[in-house]
Amino acid sequence: MASTPENVPFFFIIGRPRSGTTLLRSIFDAHPNVILPFESPVILNLYRKYKKPVKWNDAAVDELYTDLCRQPYFERWQVDKTKLKERILSVQGDISFNLLIRLIYQGYQSVFDKAETLWFGDKNPVYSFYADRLYRMFPDARFIHITRDYRDNLVSLKQVTFEAPIPALIAYRWVRANQLIDKIIRKAPNQVYRLRYEDLAASPEEKTREICAFLGIDFHPSQLEYRTKLENAKSRAADYQLRNHQSLMKPVNTGRIAIWKDSLTPAEIKTMDMVTGKNAAEHGYEREYKGFSPFLWVKSLPVLIYARLMNTAMRAGSLLPYGMASWMFLKLQVFYKIYRKMNPGSESKK
Repeated sequence: MASTPENVPFFFIIGRPRSGTTLLRSIFDAHPNVILPFESPVILNLYRKYKKPVKWNDAAVDELYTDLCRQPYFERWQVDKTKLKERILSVQGDISFNLLIRLIYQGYQSVFDKAETLWFGDKNPVYSFYADRLYRMFPDARFIHITRDYRDNLVSLKQVTFEAPIPALIAYRWVRANQLIDKIIRKAPNQVYRLRYEDLAASPEEKTREICAFLGIDFHPSQLEYRTKLENAKSRAADYQLRNHQSLMKPVNTGRIAIWKDSLTPAEIKTMDMVTGKNAAEHGYEREYKGFSPFLWVKSLPVLIYARLMNTAMRAGSLLPYGMASWMFLKLQVFYKIYRKMNPGSESKK
């Protein structure tokens, strides 16, 4: 590969879970000039320990590799330890955190054929809580922000187990993720590309071409044929990924758009419309209910308090040692448990 890692730019796919981030990752992992690993919160978790530039030796690289192996699903990247050590130790002088990340990502073994690396990419839905922090870490990075109708997002989240499908909670997090990206847009509008899942599903080639133009790389038709090689990646996917992303094996389609109209109750729709407020229209979605319900607001208040506390804890916890952060998150689950007792039918499948 002609490009050296330190000269290769970085982009982030930012979006809430079940909003099309995995679809985008698959499309761009299939690009021959993009390195875009399976999701694993490597950047955020390593930053606590490795943010200061240092000169490396054998023992330090061994410790780094041990830390990497502790990250969820990192083993599926199949990064060769010996080659990683060679890349790191070949660098003269101190290594910045940005360069260290690039040297790690360079070792990702994609199932797709690769040529010269022109971009490194990252996709982690949890990063929707930390977009502003990623911008500070990588001030020259590009951001591809994908949104999905918050009501469809709730319907989809009811089919999985990794996030509580509570209307007020999902609406709050949807708004919060948008607000963090809006901050970056105000500072660096040319570094952010906004995309609605609905538009990607309706016009996959057109939108993929637009993103390629945003990144300054050629569009390859094979990007939209990613399914042909995803079968080879099944052995490297976690069980939850196989369960939750079965639709990836089907052609991109509009079959999951506006499903909320037949799946949510009037109270759920009103709650989400009320919590999202004007932010919905600002991001291309029309609310069905534009009024204010004191009853629904009071009912949602414990969830909104929990959401704010959890958001604060997650952002603070990302700067703490992993064990301490996990303890904090577990303690805050008490609010969620109280809500479930108060609303025993709130998570039933529709």
